Amino acid sequence: MWGLGVLILLLGAAGALQVSQDPGEVQVTAGDEVALGCRVLVAEPWDLLRLEWVWDTAHRVLCATRLRPTTPVPSSPCAPRLCLAWNPPCATLSVLQARGEDAGRYLCRVTLEIPRLGTAIGNGTLLNVTAAADGGHHTGLVWGLGGGLGGTALLLGLALLGHRCWRRDPETSIYMNTLPSLAGVPKKLPSPHTVMENSTYQGGL
Repeated sequence: MWGLGVLILLLGAAGALQVSQDPGEVQVTAGDEVALGCRVLVAEPWDLLRLEWVWDTAHRVLCATRLRPTTPVPSSPCAPRLCLAWNPPCATLSVLQARGEDAGRYLCRVTLEIPRLGTAIGNGTLLNVTAAADGGHHTGLVWGLGGGLGGTALLLGLALLGHRCWRRDPETSIYMNTLPSLAGVPKKLPSPHTVMENSTYQGGL
């Protein structure tokens, strides 16, 4: 009879306590910060509850602390790079500088201790961590700039080469319209005056 009473008490406490997590899945880039939310709803006034964040991938407790309705969270109840904030009825777990190894499902587990015992677990949040693309983007940018500068230098070189060849080409219009040099060409002497020999002799006679 006593066991049945305890069971009824636990079932009543479980109905009075509800835990939900939203969203169910989060995508983040490595190196960024991500916040996982947990909403705690208690159907009756309460004095003390225990909140835990569990990494379901390794079945490891990451954060564990006791909370009161108006008492702030202790300074460091979590593992390194994790930060817990409590703003009733929401508890937020922040992952600082996310890494690939942080990927997995995170569960929010709440145990109501006072006024009566009861436990509820959230539906879980799946965290996906993708590799940062900054390095590849930076490399591509450098290669793009280098290729652009190289192409410009090549075009300038070809333009200079073509300009020099054009000036040295004897068949261009510049040389075709230029007067030939007079060096080495014999000058044309003016024709001598014609002497009228018959008229001279006649005048002398």
